[in-house]
Amino acid sequence: MLLLVNQDTELSTAEQRFAEWVGWSPAQPGVALLNVDVPHRGRSRQLDALIWTKQRCIAVEIKGFRSQQHGTLVVPPNGPWLMEDGQIADIYGNTYNHNPISQVRTNTLAMKNWASQVTHRGCFVYGLVVVMLLPGQHVPSLDVHAHPEKTDIVVEDFDVFRYYLHRLENQKVQWSADQVHAMLTRLGVAHLYGGRRDVIATALGESTRTQLTGDSYPF
Repeated sequence: MLLLVNQDTELSTAEQRFAEWVGWSPAQPGVALLNVDVPHRGRSRQLDALIWTKQRCIAVEIKGFRSQQHGTLVVPPNGPWLMEDGQIADIYGNTYNHNPISQVRTNTLAMKNWASQVTHRGCFVYGLVVVMLLPGQHVPSLDVHAHPEKTDIVVEDFDVFRYYLHRLENQKVQWSADQVHAMLTRLGVAHLYGGRRDVIATALGESTRTQLTGDSYPF
């Protein structure tokens, strides 16, 4: 997977951890872009990450705990996420006004609307919440009562994240290298991979029109 990091903003500790996960998956087809602004209602909406595979575009919300809390993480249909003892999970952006699910839902909708406008076709954008733990923290399970369709949650488990991506391989192809390259160009981040469409094609596992040479952009 090709990792692209927008250097305009500094990565949080949780985002750095997620970047490591991407780095551990060099054979996984896809493109991961961290810290990017997407046009939304005349302004911009900051997304922690976007992942493209040939099958999906995924808006990723990356969260981390601010303090040590142990036990099952409970995701109710409304309100803040909780720990099994009833305490509010001390996760960034987890309050009575909004929680990680509501945030990723807003980001998914923003990306969906913008992508549909750019590509002139209906685009499905999926949501993924990744929760990173503090060193020594133990959250053995996730209790999810309900969450929006096309939205998944992963709690500090690289194997689950890898499986989430791996199971996409047999699904219908939705994105080509041309389309992903065009989207990244419109977002103003094509310089992160030298503006080369063939780099994106290789990352997605798509046959390229141009044979890569030994001095190709590193990834």
